[in-house]
Formats: sequence, structure tokens, C-alpha cells
Amino acid sequence: MIRATLGTLLCLLLAIPAAPSPLDGQGPPPSPPSAPPPPLTPGIREAFRERYQSSRQGPEVTERFSKTARLGRNGAFEIANVAGDITVTGGAGDEVRIEAVKRVRHHDSSEAKAQLEALQIEVVELSNRVEVRTMYPRHARNISAAVDFMISLPAGAATSIRTVSGNVRVTNVRGELRAESVSGNVVTSASTRPSLVKSVSGDVHVSDASTEGEVTVNTVSGNLSARSLKARSLDLGSVSGDVSLTDVECERADVKSVSGNIEYSGTLARNGRYHMNSHSGLLRLAIAGNTGFELDATTFSGNVRSDIPLTLRTRQNIPRMTRSIRGSFGDASAIVTLQSFSGDITVTRR
Repeated sequence: MIRATLGTLLCLLLAIPAAPSPLDGQGPPPSPPSAPPPPLTPGIREAFRERYQSSRQGPEVTERFSKTARLGRNGAFEIANVAGDITVTGGAGDEVRIEAVKRVRHHDSSEAKAQLEALQIEVVELSNRVEVRTMYPRHARNISAAVDFMISLPAGAATSIRTVSGNVRVTNVRGELRAESVSGNVVTSASTRPSLVKSVSGDVHVSDASTEGEVTVNTVSGNLSARSLKARSLDLGSVSGDVSLTDVECERADVKSVSGNIEYSGTLARNGRYHMNSHSGLLRLAIAGNTGFELDATTFSGNVRSDIPLTLRTRQNIPRMTRSIRGSFGDASAIVTLQSFSGDITVTRR
């Protein structure tokens, strides 16, 4: 009897499927996969875009800011902004006067006021130095805010200006000047010591400047112009835009444009060095004065013309589809190199 019972139990145990062990690498049968998220159809994208834009619409709320800080006549001033225009004017006295307008736009007026209060202007006064910064609220998302600055400072102060999105205008700053915008135009006038004037996406204009040092002016996407500019060395360039220089005086100049025309009008310094290169554009050099120079002008697809009589250095073997002139005028003390891949080159008297 016992033997039969044990046999029956053994048969029953063998008939029951064994439970999977976590040690054998097999768990319970997986649950069916969840449905994938719906694709970003044009309708969904449009809804996101409308929601993003709605946070930048609605009534605009503003708040004025005013502060005066002491700064020596030869002190240093620095301002860094995220969005908004900056206007700086040099004058008399030994104080910096900071006037600003904070602007916030939101479809919810109460939220706009809260964001306006959280948007701060920080003014740091150090020994013979003043720093101004725009402080956005932390963890802020979809905020449409800007601060426009109007600065008056001692004309002799060294000045540094940076903004991400906004125009910059500087007038009558006699100290060393650095003015930069990522997206916006930069204009300086009667500022005698510009060392760097720059925009990534915007036009740049410099006028009535004179310095014994080096001046760098460039833009990636925009036109560059300079008038009545005098410096020991010039580094000027635009990737996508024209470069126009009028009444320029310098000992060395490096002027470049990838996609744009270059026009240089000014004097040449004795023993000066001038290099101008446009990959796709016209190049025109209008020389004032009687300084002698040696010319090397080459274009791959275009024509080279000199209205100034030159003495050709050597008899040239010009390959097909290439135009070049190598010659000298006067004592050939200055060296002028003009290059264009696709464009005409003209050398003339101003």
C-alpha cells in the first residue's frame, strides 16, 4: 500500500510543471510591450509651436532701473547682457550712470509681473572698476525678457560690452573698447581706441577711430564698413557680406570676405603690408597719395585691371582661365597682395 501511494505521489509531482527559478535565468513570462508613443505629426509640432509662441505673446510689462556708481576717469567698465540693446556714451566726470528698461512679455499678466521681478540687474562696484550683468531667474523656461541699457561713463574708461541678442552702439569712448554681439548690429563712432568690434549675425560699422595698436573688426553674417579709421594694424573680415573701407590709414591690413565684395580706399604706408582676399566677390583698391608699392594681383575667374601705370617685374606665363598682374609703382616700398577666386580686381587712384 505504502509503495503504491508513493508511486502515485511521484506521478502527480512529475505531472505538475516545475515553477521557474530566478536562478535559472528565466522569469515569469514578459508582459506584452506597451504601445509606442504617437509620432510627432505636423499637427502635434504645430501645437507645441503655438504653445511656445503663446508664452511670448500677450501684454508687455516694463520696469525702469537707475543707478549711479563712482568710476575713475581711467577706470574700467564691463557690461554683459543676454537680450536687449546697449547704448554707451562717453562724457565728462568720474561716475557711471546706468539707466535700463526691463521688459517681459507673457500671456498671463500675473506671471509676467513675477518674471519681471525675478529678472535682476547686478551692479558690482570694485576698486576703479564697475561690472553690470543681467541675471535671469534660475530654472526659468519659455521666458520672453529683455533689458535695454543706456550707459553714460567717463570718456577715458576702458569699456567691454557683450550681449547675446541685441544691438550695440558706442559713442565718444576714448579708452580701450571691446564691443561684441552674437545677434545684432555693432556701431562705434568717435571711439578712438577700438581693439575688438565683432558680431556673429549682424552688420558692423566703425568710424572716426585712431589708435596706435591693432584693431580687429569682423562679422560672420553681415556687412562690415569702416570710415576714417587709423591704426597700426587692421584685421577685418566678413564670411558672408561686403567689406567697405573709406579713408583708412594703417601700416598693415589683412582684409577678407568669403562671399562678398571688398573695397579699400585710403593711403599706403611706406614699407606697409596689405593683403586682401575675396573668394567670391569683386575687389577694388583706390589708392590715395604717391607711396610706391609692389602689386601682386591674381584672380582665377575674372579680370585684373590697374589704372595706375606699373612696371611689370617679369614676363608672365599666365595659364588659361587665370588673370594676374605683378608689377611695381615708384620705389615699391609697400607690398600689396590682392586675391580673388571668382571676381574682378581693380586698382585705381582715389
